[in-house]
Amino acid sequence: MSEPQDDAPMTSRSGTSNPFGKCTEEVKTLVPFEIKEGFARLAHEHGVSPSEYLREIVMVNVVGVDGVRKIYEERLARIVNARRE
Repeated sequence: MSEPQDDAPMTSRSGTSNPFGKCTEEVKTLVPFEIKEGFARLAHEHGVSPSEYLREIVMVNVVGVDGVRKIYEERLARIVNARRE
């Protein structure tokens, strides 16, 4: 017999799961199969999905490493401060 299932609806991720807010825009390009496979392998080696890996690469190239670091530090500070309250 199977376990009873909870039919409560699952919540979606908050609009603040990404430091820039909800990800609504798409960036696409076509690449050869070998490049796609190599990219997926790199993402896997870094422990993230190809989408997450691409998102981070784009963010670093648009706002710079220091900009991304600052954004994540500010986000972490909000989380830490919320725990202290």
